[in-house]
Parts: sequence; structure tokens; C-alpha cells
Amino acid sequence: MRADMGRKYRLYPTEEQADRLASWGHTCRWLYHTALEQRQFAWQQRKVTLGVTAQCAYLTQARKDFDWVADLPAQSGQQVLRQLDQAYQNWWNPQHPAGAPTRKRRCARLSVPFPGQAIQVRRLNRRWGAVTLPKVGEVKFRWSRPLGGIVRHAVVSFDGVAWHVGFGVHTGVKTPTVHARPDTVVGVDRGVKVALAMSDGRMWHRTFTTAGQERDLARLKSKAGRQETARRNRGAKTSHRARKVRAEIARTEAKIRNRRRDFLAWAANRLCAQHAVVKLERLNIKAMTTTAKGTVAEPGINVAAKAGLNRAILDKGWGLFHAALANRARTTGTRIARVPAAFTSQRCARCGHTDRDNRESQAVFRCGSCGHQANADVNAAINIRDAAEAPPPHTGRAARDRNRKASCRPPTQRRPRTALETGISRL
Repeated sequence: MRADMGRKYRLYPTEEQADRLASWGHTCRWLYHTALEQRQFAWQQRKVTLGVTAQCAYLTQARKDFDWVADLPAQSGQQVLRQLDQAYQNWWNPQHPAGAPTRKRRCARLSVPFPGQAIQVRRLNRRWGAVTLPKVGEVKFRWSRPLGGIVRHAVVSFDGVAWHVGFGVHTGVKTPTVHARPDTVVGVDRGVKVALAMSDGRMWHRTFTTAGQERDLARLKSKAGRQETARRNRGAKTSHRARKVRAEIARTEAKIRNRRRDFLAWAANRLCAQHAVVKLERLNIKAMTTTAKGTVAEPGINVAAKAGLNRAILDKGWGLFHAALANRARTTGTRIARVPAAFTSQRCARCGHTDRDNRESQAVFRCGSCGHQANADVNAAINIRDAAEAPPPHTGRAARDRNRKASCRPPTQRRPRTALETGISRL
């Protein structure tokens, strides 16, 4: 049985347990980097592709040589190696959009994986549960929702604010073939001033960062930049004060991130429960949020304005919203359709007249042909609802090779290695 649902809970370890889990998190990151470099070196020097079985044998030897590696549970180390192997499998899959595995930054989220047979979960009372972890013992967590199935694996993580435990659960829930309201269709326009505007006139918006947090983040990031510049000039290591500043930045950003995820999950749950089809614009968010700095020879224009727009787009979590919809649609049977984004904000939803002058401002739409007036975001959402679906995009290797003159090769054939892929093992 494979896990088909995730359950995440707030974990409350003691100070000693938290210190040990943090140490294991850094060990897992080191193990991932070492295994990645080992695969790259083996392919570059000997044209050998190491698998997870061979690397588990090397892990056994490392546990004999280093006490701090032996302190990490063996099952957790094996899970890390399986995660790296899965990252390579995704990269080699022509239909998967993942690129080559990369290193994880030290400031990234700490996480320690555990297989299902290595842990035990029990409920203490109505509000509390406990999970028994190897070498740590029993750790309490807030029982905010029922598990609803059999626990297959778990991940203990720290996001800069608090510890959490996530369970991969097998629930046996299947996607319904027919939605509870089969004839309901809604178009959703994702914006900056208004996060989500629906074709039925509803507009949902929430601010994730307060004015005080914006000032504090600007001050802390400026201070961290000065500390990093001074450290590089001296050639010294990162000081404890600098680590405290970085930790404060991480805590503030984690709070903002949690608010964003809560809002997007809330919106996705309601849309999927109420509609059989949810239509979105097919947006290339990565291209939309690229920098406008340009080069020294050809510097960009309106760089500050473009940077502010990029921050506003990323702050609203357009991509996370689509992922939240897809996750929730598995249990409701909702179909997520994507339509071409061209001219949806300039086209009149009543007569179809398209003109850039129809949109008088960010919020006001007035058709120059029929005089129809409406909220610009709602008008765009109606156009999205009525638009025909776009063809599925290229994914995986097809997307990575779209600029090549030669057509994409089938998975059984090898293609020329690019400069970025040199030294990274492939099949």
C-alpha cells in the first residue's frame, strides 16, 4: 500500500529532542550532498551510474567511521538515499518536468524522514497525540485532524518557527468519477491587487504581510547584508550574531508563508467543493517573474517597478494555488482546466470586443464598443470561464529541449549532453 494522502501536525519536542532532531536534519543534508557528489564523480570518472543499493552499502561503512553519522537512524539515512534516487528517476523521465538534482542550502528547511515501520503513532486524548521516533522516544503533537488511514512514512521538519511532523497515509480514497454538482463551471482570475476573482462576482483577497513585518524584514535583511559583506572582507566564518539575524528572518518569512498556504488551501477547498470544473489561465509564472536588470551592455529599464511586480506576483502564490486545487480535486472529482491567457483582460465579456483601451484602470473595465462596464478582474474571470481549453504543454525532456533544432528523442535514445549536465550521471 502506498501513501495517497498527507497529514501534517504541529510537533512539540523537548529542548533535548529538538537539538537532536536539528543535528539529524543537518546530517541528512550532508548525506544528500555527499551521495549526489558521489554519483556525479562515478559517472564523470568511470561512466558508472551508482544506485541506491550501492550507496546504502557506502552508508553502512560511513556509519562505522563517523559517530555523528551513526547517530542518525539507519532507516532515515536510507530514506535520504531513496529520495536522491527518486530525484534522478524524475530527471530521467521524459514526461516529468524535474531537472537535475541540486544541492540544498543550509538555510533550507531541516527535515528527517522515517519509514512507517520505524515509528509508532498513538492518540493520547482529544487534542494530543504522540509519535515514537527511533533514538528520540515519544514526542507529542497537536491532534488537529484524524489520520484517516494507515501511516506509511513520516517526515519531521523545522520551518524556522516550529517543528512539524508529516505523515504519508494510505486512506484508500478514490477520485469520484462524477462531481456532486456536475454542471457547475467557474473561471478564476489570479491577480495582484485582488488575489482571486471568480466569474460569479466573488473576489477573495488576503494580505499576508503586515506593515510592521515589512519594516522588520527590510531592516533585518539590510543588517544581514552588511554582516555578510564584513565577513567576506575579513575572510572569517559566520558569526553567532549573523546566525541569529538569519534565524529571525527565517521565522518572519515562515509566518508569512503559513498565512499564504492557509489562504490558498481555504480557497481551493471551497472552489473544488462547489464546482465541477475550475478554469485558470495558463501562465508561465517563471518567465513572468524574471528580472529586468539586463546586462552591462544592455541594461534594463524600469527595473525597480518590474522587481516590485515580481514580488507581488510571487507573494500571491499563483503556482501554489494551482497545486492546492489539483490536490483538493483528487477527493471531489473537480477537473482543473487551463485556457490561453491572451487578451482575457482586454476582451469584453458581453460583446467580445478586444482593445487595450477597454481597461481604463486596474479595477475598471469599460467596453469601447457596447459600453459594458464591470470590474476588470471579474470580466477577465468570465472570459476565462467561456474560453476553450488550451492544448497540454510540453513537459519533462520535451520542455527542456524545446529550443533545440533536433526533435525530442524517445526515452530509449540518448541525446547530446549540455554544458550544465556535464559531470552529472544519466542513464
